[in-house]
Formats: sequence, C-alpha cells, structure tokens
Amino acid sequence: MCGFPTRASRPIAGAGDVTADLVITNGDVAGELLRNTLQGAEVLPWRDVLYEGPVPLTGTLEDLTKLRVEHLAASGGGERAAIEFELTARDRGLATSPNFDRVMLWFEHDLYDQLQLLQVLDWFAANPRDPGSLVLVQTEDFIGRQAPEVIGSLAGTEEALIPEQLDLARHAWTAFRQMTPETWAALLGEDLTGLRFLRPSVLRMLEELPGVDGLSRTEREILKAVQAGPAMAVAVFMAVQNQEDAQFMGDWSFWRLLDQLALAEEPLIEGLNAAPFRHDVPEFAEPYLKSTPRLTALGQEVLDGGGDWAAHFGVDRWWGGTHLTRDSVWRWNGAEERLVAPGAAA
Repeated sequence: MCGFPTRASRPIAGAGDVTADLVITNGDVAGELLRNTLQGAEVLPWRDVLYEGPVPLTGTLEDLTKLRVEHLAASGGGERAAIEFELTARDRGLATSPNFDRVMLWFEHDLYDQLQLLQVLDWFAANPRDPGSLVLVQTEDFIGRQAPEVIGSLAGTEEALIPEQLDLARHAWTAFRQMTPETWAALLGEDLTGLRFLRPSVLRMLEELPGVDGLSRTEREILKAVQAGPAMAVAVFMAVQNQEDAQFMGDWSFWRLLDQLALAEEPLIEGLNAAPFRHDVPEFAEPYLKSTPRLTALGQEVLDGGGDWAAHFGVDRWWGGTHLTRDSVWRWNGAEERLVAPGAAA
C-alpha cells in the first residue's frame, strides 16, 4: 500500500514448464513472503491501485492495462517504461496460468485488494479452470506483516472457488466499470455473501465519491485530522489511516489528495511545504512530510457543512468507469447511504 513498485519480478513459467502452484497476490511485500514460504510456488504480484484513476469497460485486459499504465505514469507512480514493463509482464504471467496444476489467490480484506481480486476473478470467469484448481485465501489482516509460520496456517483456510463466486465477481467488476456508479451502488441491495469482503468494499468505494459537502470520505478525514492538529503531514496520514476499518490507501495516493487540497486555486489547507510531494527528490520530501498543514477559512467552512468543495474546486477525476466532472458530479449521501445523481437534491 505504499505506491507503485517498479522492481522486476522473477519470470513466470512459460509454455511447457508445468509447475505445481501459481500464487497471485497483492504486491511485492506479500509476494516475497509467499515466495519464501510456499515452497515450489511461482508468485505473480498484482500491482495496481484500482480505487483511483480510470477503470472503464474495455474490450480486453490489454486495453485496460494501457489505460492504467498512462494513469500511473501521469500520477507519479514511476517511469512509464518501467510501469508498462511490470503490468504487461503481469498480464503475460496471468496468461501462463494454464501451465500450472493449481492457482492460489491470496488477497486481503481491504478495498485495494478486493478490487484487484474482482479483476483477477473476472479473468478466470472468462478463462475457466478445472473444478478445484482455483483456490482463494482471504485474510482479515495484511499478508506482508505475517510471520512465516502464520502463512502455513492461512494456507489451510483455502477454499476452492465455484462458478457462482466467479459470476458474482464478474458482475461486480462490470458494475464498477460502468459510466455511472448506479450499478455499483445497486450491489448493496443484492446478495454478496459469496465473496465475504465484497459488501464493505462496495460501500467504502462509494464513500470516495463526493459527499453533500463535495468531499470524499478520505478528504473529509484529512480536514478533520488537520483541524485536530497541529500535526506534521506524516502524522495526518497516520491519523487518517487509523480511521479505516481496513486500511487500503497507499502513501503516494494520500499525498496526491493532500496536494490537491493545498494547491487548488481556492485551497482548503495551507502550510504544506515543498508541495507537490516529490518521492524522487529527498531534499523536498523531508520538509513536506515535516510541515504542519492547517485549515484555510474555506476549509473550515466546508468542514463545518457551510460550503461545497466540488463547486469551488471543479471535480475532474475518475471513479472506476465513471468520469466525475464539474457538470457531472455523482455524490454519495453517507448519512442515508444513497447515491445522488448530478443535479439532484442531496
């Protein structure tokens, strides 16, 4: 959860190289632990922050990967060539899955992981395996933080995925990628028990839509943490993380939100030194992380419920397959847990 890694992975087995297990998991930290713990398994890290940037309906996985590469590179996730190498290698690794006797999916309970899981399961729904050869391990804690001996116990909780679960994942993944969030919100009225962490993830993603105050839940928690200060920017990050039942947001994603609140034409916070955050320039990163942001008058007004950040800032961002713009602001009324269409009364 700390940004997009660009370290190359070991190659996945190619055609004709039959290996017992392919393990697909959420990134390098978990992947390295599983590689060292599950003997004989090949590990394929699934690296993408799908809760931000465009995830529209596309004809193929490769088409979506191209869009994701452009987004990650443009948003500071690393060098474009390195990101493209990682994601296209990931896709090729997935295509080799028929060469493995079994595929094990290891994913956590948080939004970051659950969106990745939906994407992976959608692919396997379109490329089915023999019954019992696609299994899922889900945890309520972060895999990369576990002691090696715990991994063995978790492996014993694996469940063989059935067609109904793959169908549910495909349905949810398609809903997430629609041009409006309506189908995704409608999932809350459906039976989602086939994937036990899906319902809280659906709700948490909806909370990243602008609220009646124009703020996403994360933005709102940032303002609350700044108001409660004084606290350094790095402490604001930790305070916001601590408000999550299942932490999912990496620090790079967080700094981009913080920068947006501070660098807008009408900012909500001030006092953020050396913004925007530059992970590649340490002499800038330190003063940024140690700065003590504070609310502007507008920030206090919006936090108190007297202003609409979306109206001041002018929304222009992607939420799954939905492009939120100044003229098309879908909102989530968290108090009533209902979606609010553009132009409708909140």
